[in-house]
This record gives sequence, structure tokens and C-alpha cells, in this order.
Amino acid sequence: MANELLRRGMYGFAMGDAFGVPYEFNASNTEVSTEMQGGGVNNQLPGTWSDDTSLTLATITALTGEYDLKAIMQNFDDYLYEGQYTPDGVAFGYGDETAAAIKHFHETGKYGNFGLNNPLGSGNGALMRIWPLAFYAYPAQMTLEQIVDAVTGLTHGQMRSKLASRFFVYFIRVLARRGDSEKAILQAIRAINRQPAVQELLKQEEMGWLVTDATVTPTDIVNKIKLQDQAKLATSGYVLDTLNVVLWASLNFQDYAEAVHAAVQIGGDTDTNAALVGLAFSYIDNDFPDNWLSRLRAKNKIESVLIIADEAVKFD
Repeated sequence: MANELLRRGMYGFAMGDAFGVPYEFNASNTEVSTEMQGGGVNNQLPGTWSDDTSLTLATITALTGEYDLKAIMQNFDDYLYEGQYTPDGVAFGYGDETAAAIKHFHETGKYGNFGLNNPLGSGNGALMRIWPLAFYAYPAQMTLEQIVDAVTGLTHGQMRSKLASRFFVYFIRVLARRGDSEKAILQAIRAINRQPAVQELLKQEEMGWLVTDATVTPTDIVNKIKLQDQAKLATSGYVLDTLNVVLWASLNFQDYAEAVHAAVQIGGDTDTNAALVGLAFSYIDNDFPDNWLSRLRAKNKIESVLIIADEAVKFD
């Protein structure tokens, strides 16, 4: 199929999401089963995926037509108010920033660069759904960065969120095709450092740890990420915490199930962290755990979106 990379990533992402749902907001080192469990703060059945998968499916569906930010936002509205793109017809797990952006659109019809000047913004609600753009055949008159910034800005207009999304899309574009996390991170570091103006933005937006110069090479940055102490990883819903967890996991594991389990065991925003780690390991490890895939709920809803995406030939 034309969108095989998108398809594999979507299932790996959804399984990670569902695995993390019952442990959301738990403390670090909480006991985590090796099987899909239910319960949690939203009291869901085992294998139930959350807003991470729902909003990603909503994004993919909109992108199968003409590039239209309003169409994406309308799908988000359908998710929040109608329960579309959910396993059971009810939206749950969404963050405050995402909900506020959708509510603003619902009430005013306005969208784009939401919360641009919000000093308390920069949650991971855009990072979690931005990755399909790594495979999107975007309009020729636009750059990848313009598309990523615009789609991120639908719910998270802060420059920090946009830069994190850019970096993550660079990372997934390479990882999906090469299966080597170190090479993918190195390429993403080089890509984000191409322009001095962007390097300055990185420094301003608490992302100076990704900036290269005469004394810091891309390899130095990769090694620093890899050698972090697992016990000291921050696991909040802050976009840079989430990005860091995913990069760290991709450098320290080789097995899909082990990596996702570790992402959940460190606690915090477990569904988003596990979903994005699951996405990354969709391209690192060729074997999904059969017992997880079999328990993943509402696979028909995931599959229907992927079929539409395949027929639209908008992803490769």
C-alpha cells in the first residue's frame, strides 16, 4: 500500500496510547503490567485509545482532501462535541489547551495560532498529532516547516511548540525510512540548525540543548540525550519533556514492548509518552506484540481512516 509507513506508525502509536491510558498521571516506578489493562483516571476498558489517537485520526482524515486548516479544525470539533474518531463515541483525555482551541473555533469559527502569547502554553497536544505530516505530500507552494507550523498552531500557537513539532517531523521522516534512531536524531539536529535565525529561536525557547556550534556537535547532543538518568526524566505534559522522553527511549531500547513499557513506568503523561514511543518503535522494531494488537479496541475505526488515506494518495 502507498501509505504503509503511515499505517505501521498509526497502529504502533495507537497501541502505545492504549497501553498508557490506565497509568496516566501515576508516579514514577508504579508497577506496570506487561499486558493491556483497563481502568485509570478515565476508567476505560483494556485496549482503549485516547485523545492522542483520536486527534491523529482526525488530522489524517482532513489531510486526505485538499490542504485545509479549517477542515482539520472541524474534525477536532467533531471529536470534542460529537465523539467522532473515538472508540466509544465519547471524547476523553484531551488537554486544556486543545479543548480551549476547539471551543474557540466552535463558538467563533476562528482558528490558527491559538494561544500564541500564552506564557503557560506549550503542552504536548500538538506534538502528539503532528507526526503524519512526516509522510504528507504537502502543496508544492509551501515548505514542510510552514505546514508543520500551521497545523501545530491550530491548538498550540507558541513558537516553542512549533519548533518541537518541526524537530519531531524531521526525526520521524528519517526514522521511518532508515530504522536507525541515532541517525534519525542526527539528521533532525542538522535540519533544525540549518538557519542561524532558527538557532536563535531555539535558544529563546528553552531548546538550546539542540543547538550546534563550534564546540557542540550533533553527536555530542545525541550522546547527552542517550546518557540521561531514567529516574530524572521529566514526564509532564510539557512539550519539551515529551520530546525528550521519546528521543531518550529511542536511543536506549531496541524492542517495541520494552520501550513502551519503560515510557509508562516512568509515570506522568503516560498515554502520550507511550503513544509517541510506540510510534518511533514502529520503525525500529519489526515485531509488534501480538497480544497487545489483538486487544487494541476499535481497530475498524483506525483501519477505515487508513483506507481513506491510501485511496487519497496523499501520504507516502
